[in-house]
Amino acid sequence: MQILANILIIFSIAIAVIYICNRFKIPTIIGLLLTGLLVGPYGFQFVKTPDEVELLSEIGIITLLFTIGLELSLEEITSLKRAIVAGVLQVLVTIVIVAVIMLVWNSFSRSVFFGFIVSLSSTAIVLKILQEYALGDSPHGRISLAILIVQDIAIVPLMLFIPLLTGDVNHSITTEMLLLLLKGGVVIVLVLVLARYVIPKFLFEIAKTRSRELFIISVVTICLAITVATYSLGLSIELGAFLAGVIIAASEYSGQTFSSMIPFRDLFTSFFFISIGMLLDPSIVMLNIITMSSLSLGVIAIKLFIVTVIVIVVGYPLRTALLTGFALAQIGEFSFILAQIGIANGLFKDSEYQLFLSVAILSMAATPFMIKYSSLITDIILKLPLPRAIVYGLAYTGNTYKDEMKDHIIIVGYGINGKNVAIAAKSINIPYIIIEMNPETVKKEKREGENIIYGDASQEDMLYHVNIESARVLVVAIADRAAIKRVIVLAKRLNPNIHSIVRARFVGDMKELIELGADEVIPEEYETSIEIFARVLQYYGVPRNDIETLVTSIRAKGYAMLRQLHNASHDTIPIDEIDMQAIRVCSGSPVVGKSIGQMQFRKVHQFSVVAIKRGNIIVTNPGADDVIEGDDILYVVGKREIIAKAVAVLQLSQKANSC
Repeated sequence: MQILANILIIFSIAIAVIYICNRFKIPTIIGLLLTGLLVGPYGFQFVKTPDEVELLSEIGIITLLFTIGLELSLEEITSLKRAIVAGVLQVLVTIVIVAVIMLVWNSFSRSVFFGFIVSLSSTAIVLKILQEYALGDSPHGRISLAILIVQDIAIVPLMLFIPLLTGDVNHSITTEMLLLLLKGGVVIVLVLVLARYVIPKFLFEIAKTRSRELFIISVVTICLAITVATYSLGLSIELGAFLAGVIIAASEYSGQTFSSMIPFRDLFTSFFFISIGMLLDPSIVMLNIITMSSLSLGVIAIKLFIVTVIVIVVGYPLRTALLTGFALAQIGEFSFILAQIGIANGLFKDSEYQLFLSVAILSMAATPFMIKYSSLITDIILKLPLPRAIVYGLAYTGNTYKDEMKDHIIIVGYGINGKNVAIAAKSINIPYIIIEMNPETVKKEKREGENIIYGDASQEDMLYHVNIESARVLVVAIADRAAIKRVIVLAKRLNPNIHSIVRARFVGDMKELIELGADEVIPEEYETSIEIFARVLQYYGVPRNDIETLVTSIRAKGYAMLRQLHNASHDTIPIDEIDMQAIRVCSGSPVVGKSIGQMQFRKVHQFSVVAIKRGNIIVTNPGADDVIEGDDILYVVGKREIIAKAVAVLQLSQKANSC
């Protein structure tokens, strides 16, 4: 009963706090942290048993990492190998630099331990914010995810090294590390086998039952089983949850699994942020506000610098590197685990723990604002006179296409949309060039003969590099909204006559992008709704040309047309009064042997024949001279009662399989 009372108190206060934050445009995560501060032991002490909240927060982390894994496939993870290298370098370099700085005030062991703590970032906060801002598929979103995965894995060897720092060498660190590598190999083999041979078949059998409850229980069981298995091998439960998601992502059931888990993820991750807020003692923060603010800014600056430099070194442009650095500049939740182990091993004093918590939580609280305004800050930095190798990344070639291409298409992004545009352009011999931010994709497609280069299209020199002044069409097919807006503005300034077609994710983005200069904006959710709308009308037999007219109007006027559609007048039969039916011509019917023109179906019987099926042959849009034979199936459109009357008069059958 106590846990229910705690949840009631937490949610009641959270509603009020988050509502106020929302009114002042403060990120939701800040509201959750404040809720934890208010209800926790250093606030009004409404929650007497914080351990229960911590348990719920662990479930939140598991569901968050599980759903992140669901959105990735094994192929996508392998394509991030450059970013994974960046993750390894980030952890190692951060430890070294922080340790060197801390040697001024501490011993070598304590300095290295502080490096361990600072090297980790917050998986939960970063991924949550990236999803909220729809940046998960952006280049810096993918790189951030890869680095966070490396950090989650690194927690295990870091924990093993802590006793070594204290001089406790009773157990062999070499043996432990070899054992860890062996466990890692076992996990990799397990993931591959389960993803390709076991889980898809298991879920297929479950799906055949058509039981939603059984499906959800089965998915949760898979997640927990893999999480427990990895934990028993000495790895983190978070890594296990992520791998469980990756395994299910390899099957055709990832979409249903994702939609089923979203409510659980959003609910339980809230407890994580609340539990973090409960750890903070505001009295200590107020007494040491200058020290803590300075330390927090120092940590953010160091991590921002290290991540940015490393991402540039592995080949990404400065813009992507800076955005990744801003996203990962905080101290992570796994650092709390290392801090507890450090206290147990004498590397961390109890008096220092609350100071560490304050700095960690302040850096976490700053993260939503850093990510939100990172594009603006990055644009200011990119105006500085910096070397091209830094601005465009080490993979930048510098070869110009200025004299080679005229009236061409510039395709920004080589995902599904960009690839389809390239295929279409190639099929009708329209010259084009692709700008892509993923070095692995560029290398692979270049090897296969694709006209693709690596670079950041949001940079003026890159657009000049692909001769935008002579280009006819610009297709922007990337996910980074800030980069999309910058590309549009730059493109229109360099070539006011270029026709820009932009992919957007949401309808709400259309107005802003068009105001910036985009000629056409294609929102994904918008086009999906139009396709559904068109197919509904087609099913009800509305003539194709009328459907196309409606679709054109909707695209021209936006969703406002959908709201006004019921007031518009059209030369079609009202949808709720028409029907399309398949009718078999009985052998004794008077229509047998007569042509469509002779029967005058539309004039005499007031319905239209839109197709005739004869055996395995289908004649669409039959002409006046097409002759009707016995056992033909006529596809007719008209009012239901008129069709029923004609069936009786003409000795037809409304059951297409009998007379």
